[in-house]
Amino acid sequence: MGPGDFRRCRERISQGLQGLPGRAELWFPPRPACDFSGDGRSTDIQEEALAASQLLEDLRRRLTRAFQWAVQRAISRRVQEAAAAAAREEQSWTRVEATLARLRVELVEMHFQNHQLARTLLDLNMKVQQLKKEYELEITSDSQSPKDDAANPE
Repeated sequence: MGPGDFRRCRERISQGLQGLPGRAELWFPPRPACDFSGDGRSTDIQEEALAASQLLEDLRRRLTRAFQWAVQRAISRRVQEAAAAAAREEQSWTRVEATLARLRVELVEMHFQNHQLARTLLDLNMKVQQLKKEYELEITSDSQSPKDDAANPE
């Protein structure tokens, strides 16, 4: 039994696994695929093949666990990022609502000031009208008074 026999055995094993997608590098069946007959070296090779398949199975389990852990961590990170984004959005809405409340207060104050100014303008307009009437009365009384003085010389 030469090194070529062991190589052919490995080729047959990997060819048998090509039907399993993605597993040809990670998994070997626990039973040897080659039948070595003859000297005691075949038992050593079978034991090595069994040990190698167990080692590969252990490696496959570890890789699977590591991959599952990485996926769970990525999912957890995405959930945390989504929660953080939701919190940021909530804070943003809170700021918008607070700003709107301040603007409403200012608008109410401006509305009140507008009414005060309108009332003040109406009062001023009434006073201007009264002053106009008083002025007109004064002018008419002054214009009638000198005529009366000229007609009545005393």
